[in-house]
Amino acid sequence: MVTAEQLRLRIEAEIGGDWSCTNGHGCDLRQCLFEPEKQLFEDSDNPLWLLLEEDPVSRDGYKVVYDESTGMFGLACRFMSGRNGYLGPYGDTFLEAFKAM
Repeated sequence: MVTAEQLRLRIEAEIGGDWSCTNGHGCDLRQCLFEPEKQLFEDSDNPLWLLLEEDPVSRDGYKVVYDESTGMFGLACRFMSGRNGYLGPYGDTFLEAFKAM
């Protein structure tokens, strides 16, 4: 079982001090990344760790998640129903999923 601190340290190690890293949506890692939090998502059989939100104020846009049952990072978004839905796996690393947004 993975902890929030283990995930945070893993992500910080991947970033490696390059906080200027961004993606096609122009996400600012310092602004969009937050303490990992387990949540339920539609289209996922188990809780996922929510790691980053494209817009942390409105909570809209894409989200980067981690599925500890598969060890994969993936993407999610808010569905029209207002609930968060899992879109699927998008990489073995946080940065792979972040760049896939």
